[in-house]
Amino acid sequence: MLTKLSKTNAFMILRNFIRAKLFILFFVCAFLTGFSQSTSIDFDYLQVIEAPKGPIGFIGTSANYHIKGGNSYFGIRLNNAAVGSRAGYYTFGYQIGSRLMVTEALSLHPKLMFTTGGGAESNDGSGGFLTSALLLNYAKGPFNLGLGGQYSYVSTGVIQGWSPMVSLSFMQDFSRKPYELSEAQVFTNIMNSVWNEHNRNTGFVGVGGRLFADRTYKSVHLTAAVTDLGGYMDVYGGYGVYRDIGDFRALAEINLGTGGGGRAPAGGGVLTGIQGELQWHTRGKFIGLSSGLLKWVDGPFYFGFTGVHTGIDFNYTSTQNENGFLPVDLSIENSIRTYLGESGFSNLGVAFRLFKKGVVQLRGESYWAFTDGRGAYAEGLFGLRIQPNYLFVETQVGAGAGGGINLWGAAALAFVNAGFEVPVNDYWDVTGRGIYNVYSSQAFPTYGWQLGMTFNIPFNTQF
Repeated sequence: MLTKLSKTNAFMILRNFIRAKLFILFFVCAFLTGFSQSTSIDFDYLQVIEAPKGPIGFIGTSANYHIKGGNSYFGIRLNNAAVGSRAGYYTFGYQIGSRLMVTEALSLHPKLMFTTGGGAESNDGSGGFLTSALLLNYAKGPFNLGLGGQYSYVSTGVIQGWSPMVSLSFMQDFSRKPYELSEAQVFTNIMNSVWNEHNRNTGFVGVGGRLFADRTYKSVHLTAAVTDLGGYMDVYGGYGVYRDIGDFRALAEINLGTGGGGRAPAGGGVLTGIQGELQWHTRGKFIGLSSGLLKWVDGPFYFGFTGVHTGIDFNYTSTQNENGFLPVDLSIENSIRTYLGESGFSNLGVAFRLFKKGVVQLRGESYWAFTDGRGAYAEGLFGLRIQPNYLFVETQVGAGAGGGINLWGAAALAFVNAGFEVPVNDYWDVTGRGIYNVYSSQAFPTYGWQLGMTFNIPFNTQF
């Protein structure tokens, strides 16, 4: 492990600290305009050119918060490669935009996106991915269809270019009436594959969630490799059917998404799959045994898996003051995480509070490098936090790989941290922590720090 802080690294630390302060200042200013109960989910497609290798097509997914329920918004964004030969190229970050109304149905839609990341041996330098776009939007009910163009510039300029852009957005008003009840679950999972293209036992960890309707459900999964295939990650959705029998629930779903990295021969990155699960439920919690297969559309990569899911069930309503429901917050932390030392670097990240009871919290977190030539590095972590007041201690375990770190072997990481979370008002908190790496399967910086902001989105729930 790397334990010494080089004097020549002092300027890098100062530079990263200034970046963190500017990042937090931006979100402070954004929240002074007021808190929004309206959100939108965007799906779009954009393309860049990697000289001399050709085009990379990205599918973008974002979740936005609309300021005072209006047409201006900011949100978090994930780009994942789906066309070309860059399976496993992911970037994560933020976007801002506004819809300027032309008629009741038509609007001009400028937006600016900044994400960080990389992967699949792309020539992306430190990983910054800046995109500006202008679309003409047509609105029909809660849906917005956009057509226009975009220009992207990635780090060193080896990857850049413009292309037509298409987007589909779905609006959701969380202060709406009448009363609507939804059932959902969030989970963590541990999986193992013995039948796969690379003929080796491979372990994975991940997070996900499901939203249930009458006999059907929608799901989302994010998985990373923790043994070999360091740098592999996938993000995919599912649609399935389920049936309850007493305390048991049987589920079956089909999957579609993207994945790659860790030298997996996955082509452009688009994957399909199928899986099933048998769950046992008790007191708002569940444990499930799952099995399935993922296969890449234009590459030979595939793997079958068995896994264990653990998580929580809850019913929720977006309306306020319903009998039998308690107000809680969907807690989302946005932050900059910097590792110190000669091999240190900075990451942009997001964390979700999956469960809270008393002083105990379970968290899911992801971080993406954007400095010091580590643009392809990404982390997925599970966190267990003890927070009796403004101060907390926490452990984090998971995987981190890419950017020359943990590329060929196991990618496991474990941290012990201590920090603070101070509320500014009912909707956001300022956070900070010191980081200590207690275990890594490969050489990794020992110390670090993290600064960020936690946004609290209120809704009603019934566990």
